[in-house]
Amino acid sequence: MTAVFLMSMLFGLACGQAMSFCIPTEYTMHIERRECAYCLTINTTICAGYCMTRDISGKLLLPKYALSQDVCTYRDFIYRTVEIPGCPLHVAPYFSYPVALSCKCGKCNTDYSDCIHEAIKTNYCTKPQKSYLVGFSV
Repeated sequence: MTAVFLMSMLFGLACGQAMSFCIPTEYTMHIERRECAYCLTINTTICAGYCMTRDISGKLLLPKYALSQDVCTYRDFIYRTVEIPGCPLHVAPYFSYPVALSCKCGKCNTDYSDCIHEAIKTNYCTKPQKSYLVGFSV
């Protein structure tokens, strides 16, 4: 009985990790600089979705690193750079942003990801919009 229970538990964990739903998802962001005359709307991809997590009952007995949960994060990504129109000469008009190529469930890497859920952040333009015209990979 114990072997059957253990095998079914291992099978369930393996299938849960394999069936995690963490994929590149389309995302629209709005870019503004205070000094520039226009707002730029950019379509990109970010990693979003569900990752299998487990909440362990014996939390007090485990070290802190064993308690961290997996998140949907970048496996491969590139940076694209766009030029914000209407910027004065003394302001750098370039803005770089990540484009997710593939995603994975894993620990959040603070080298290239914001691992903290931010409260309220506006994602709209307060200035006139310009079409995305200039873009190149860095």
